[in-house]
Amino acid sequence: MNAEYKIESVSKQFIVVDPWDEIVGRYTSAEEAQQNNDRCKKVDAIAETARLLVENAIKALIQLNGVDRDIADRAIRDVMGGARPQWKQFF
Repeated sequence: MNAEYKIESVSKQFIVVDPWDEIVGRYTSAEEAQQNNDRCKKVDAIAETARLLVENAIKALIQLNGVDRDIADRAIRDVMGGARPQWKQFF
């Protein structure tokens, strides 16, 4: 997603609004608002990259191990969550 955050000036405050029209924060200066705006965009970009990496890992597990998507997805989530694999019962 192309995260389009915006900064609105309301009274003596600067408000950062996310792409879903939710207020992210209120700031007393335009500089603070811009810094948070930039941070939000960076966090969104990192999250999107992580999502793509996980999607590629799931696809790789499917191809390498001949498992279905559900098992590959559970394996990735279990490993990322530090849990002992619960999907072994499927084999």
